Amino acid sequence: MLHLKDAELLEMVRKGQESAFTILYNRYQPVMLTVAKKKLSNLQEAEDVVQEIFTSFWQRREQISLSIPVKHYFLRAVHFQYAYKCRTNAVARKYEHFLSGTILEDGNLAFLENKELGYQIRSAIQKISAPACRKIFELAYIEDRSCNEIATSLNICAQVVRNQTSRALKVLRAELRQVV
Repeated sequence: MLHLKDAELLEMVRKGQESAFTILYNRYQPVMLTVAKKKLSNLQEAEDVVQEIFTSFWQRREQISLSIPVKHYFLRAVHFQYAYKCRTNAVARKYEHFLSGTILEDGNLAFLENKELGYQIRSAIQKISAPACRKIFELAYIEDRSCNEIATSLNICAQVVRNQTSRALKVLRAELRQVV
């Protein structure tokens, strides 16, 4: 049976003869595996591709009518399976990209929450009734100036800066109690 031509073996496979299928498998599997391994650069994936091709070939054996040599059929099948894997990998990459965009949207949610918190803090600062107290607080906490720098720039005592800052913080704590 090993001496039979591919066309004869194909006809026997169509009729369900497993021994003919085994001969075709043993004849073309090594070549297909070599080509698949070269394309995929991964032995396990290459073996899976070849196995899928032979499984499909056996399942569709009754419908197969070849106008090309069996060897070409199998090698073309390797190429098509490789192309299919590339497409599915591209889809997977697009999905991963989509998921990373979703993660970025979660980051945008945090950004919006921070923006809202910033709005509430600015609103609370506006509730500091004394303009001088508000100005000292803004210089200390928003512009990050030291107590001595503020005292020098406003021509006041450093203790006044500390007292006004303390007053401003009391107002802010009261206003932002619900937020924090």
